[in-house]
Amino acid sequence: MSQPLVPGDEFLEELEGLRRNHLKGGLLRPRPHHKTKEEVAESRRRYHRGGDNNHRFEGERYLNCTDKAIRRKQLRKIIDEGGQTTVGGKTPSHPILARWESKEFGLTDEEITRLEKEDCSPEKLIVWGWRVNMHRTSDWSVAIGSSLVGEGEKRIPEIRQRLLDNVNILRKEYAEMGIKDVERALAFKIEHADVDVDHAELGADVVRRYVNTPELQDEMREAFALTLHMNGY
Repeated sequence: MSQPLVPGDEFLEELEGLRRNHLKGGLLRPRPHHKTKEEVAESRRRYHRGGDNNHRFEGERYLNCTDKAIRRKQLRKIIDEGGQTTVGGKTPSHPILARWESKEFGLTDEEITRLEKEDCSPEKLIVWGWRVNMHRTSDWSVAIGSSLVGEGEKRIPEIRQRLLDNVNILRKEYAEMGIKDVERALAFKIEHADVDVDHAELGADVVRRYVNTPELQDEMREAFALTLHMNGY
């Protein structure tokens, strides 16, 4: 039996309570720090192995959305994720920005492509299989609203500041490691500390306005909680 309907802003706060209880003040995806260039390179290999699943469902969010205004905002998000270069801008896609960082640490395009084609670990296959399926089977408002788990943490001022501070720490560390183009190596992290704020507000707006029945709120609670538990995969 569904819980009673909760007003939009109260429901957003309830979801943030799930975050606080699960992460205990930590970040969803803590930014690792390494002592050597070789350690960073190995971490980048782990990142690429099995491919980038995190951008494959943005188009499905767009196609399933029935609200024209939200569809336009989701289209803008697809352009941000898939590359502003597709419409004459300067910023490439997020997967390409991720490659920039890896290549600064010695990986080649050929190696990255090979890693992306390798099988995922069983654990990663299960958790990402669930998340992709959730986008295909959930109401569109829940699918878009689930972005609040990752992107939504940038709505919290102290967390966003920690992410920005982390970029400055890495800027110093990468320079000390002898990275030639530090800003290119950090482009992916800089983008996610900045543009994701707008993406987070889209998710919050959708939850506030369109996750508006007891059944949808139950669905959103489950999607939010399970996405939180994906942390580490």
